[in-house]
Amino acid sequence: METIRRATAIRIFSLLFGLLVLVAFIYYVGVGSVERILLSVSPILILFMVLLQLLSFVFYTSAWYLLIQAAGYKMRFLICQEITLASIFAVYTMPSGVFLEAARCFFATRETGMKLGESAATVILHRILYVVGFLACTAFATIALLVSGMMNSATLVELGAVPVITVAGLIILLLLSFDPKKIEPLLDYLLKIARPIIRLIQKEAVVDGKADQFLGEYKSGFSKMISSRREMTISLASSIGDWASSVTILWIVLTSMGANTSLWVVMITMAIGKMIQMTPIAIPGMIGVYEAAITTVLSLFQVSIPIAVSAALLSRIVTVWLELPITGAAAYHLGFRLLSHGSENVSLPLAS
Repeated sequence: METIRRATAIRIFSLLFGLLVLVAFIYYVGVGSVERILLSVSPILILFMVLLQLLSFVFYTSAWYLLIQAAGYKMRFLICQEITLASIFAVYTMPSGVFLEAARCFFATRETGMKLGESAATVILHRILYVVGFLACTAFATIALLVSGMMNSATLVELGAVPVITVAGLIILLLLSFDPKKIEPLLDYLLKIARPIIRLIQKEAVVDGKADQFLGEYKSGFSKMISSRREMTISLASSIGDWASSVTILWIVLTSMGANTSLWVVMITMAIGKMIQMTPIAIPGMIGVYEAAITTVLSLFQVSIPIAVSAALLSRIVTVWLELPITGAAAYHLGFRLLSHGSENVSLPLAS
């Protein structure tokens, strides 16, 4: 119970901190100017962007769904979509994006019967393909801006730190995926730390020696997926479709506000925003931090601060606040089904 109370306190504090940053940011820019710009956007256009965001969910789910098939398992697409939406809701309510991946691993294991290591492999490879896709698009956009003279070396250096860290993390993740045994001591340690949380799911939570089993399952699942070229290719294309939807939403927002912003600039801005969102900082959904990052990047490309803030807020409203009821309903339904079936039916390879 003490662990649960502590986790709840951290979650509430981190959410309040993020909201405080967001409110302070809006107040600094000017509430009146931001309000006028937001109210100038057509409700029909907002509805179109919401539909575009729902399409991005389909792309995101499809990419993962194909990897599950490549690993040799089957899951109904609607169930896969429900798990995806529920995990996204977890990101908005928990102080770390890690919960998104952990939720997907857990429910995919339960729904398909795959081993936890195999499930983790599908989730991590999905993330790898997503990052590879938008980094490739961002590299192309950067080259286009440099060639056209719309970006100078100073701006490139200012924006370079986040992509460099992301690329480094991606390389490390790939190396460990091909040789996961290197992290066995670390995984053993993490499993012992997570024992109280695991006990919330299983009465028995024997974790000693389970890291070796998990990593063996992970390597097996990862190898099966990368050998399926067709599924890998379509999954990458779906990931790029998801990324393109997010870029289109921000571009529409900026255009509707009268900002004559290059699509290349929007691609780079969204890339920085996505990289910031993937940073494991204890703020649910990176509220406040994400908006500040989007505004900062847009301002480097001569977009006025009020419009940059308004664009960050409206795109956030479309991609988060208006979809919370949908993702929350999916999380509620998934949790209800889990409780109705009973935790004894959950098969995780952590109990003897």
